[in-house]
Amino acid sequence: MRKSGWKGLLIEGWAFVVVAAIAFVTGLLIGDLGASPKVETVAATSTSQESGGEATGSNSQAEEGAQVFASNGCGSCHTFKAANATGTIGPNLNEYLAPDDDAAGVEEMIVKPNAEIAEGFSANVMPQDYGQTIPSEELEELVKFLVENSPAGGTKSEGPGGEENDAGGPSS
Repeated sequence: MRKSGWKGLLIEGWAFVVVAAIAFVTGLLIGDLGASPKVETVAATSTSQESGGEATGSNSQAEEGAQVFASNGCGSCHTFKAANATGTIGPNLNEYLAPDDDAAGVEEMIVKPNAEIAEGFSANVMPQDYGQTIPSEELEELVKFLVENSPAGGTKSEGPGGEENDAGGPSS
């Protein structure tokens, strides 16, 4: 039942355009329905247990520290295995934090990031106001999370290269 002439071509052309538009819009809608929003996943692991071999709040403290790490965007700049973070703007914390970095030294790295700059990195990249913007309790949880899940404080083995290749941070 094909109409001949220019009227037939015009009707067929418009029908084709309408069907193509419907298919295009349907494809967009179906494609967006399958998409998921970007979500930052933080997996906290704890390497320490309280006395007697029983974990009494250790995992919840590690999770709180991991949440502070995530909520302050630390993973967008730093690689840190315990938080599944892969940032490359700042030092890799699995390697940068050394066994001679204690909790006080790690805290200083956070609140006074220009006190000592890691080799190969620039000053004034890390925010200078974490000492004011992160509540002291959260800062303590963050420091504990970093120390317990990195070589800092002598709790884990050093990263690749050993101490002779340690970029090091403030130590006391």
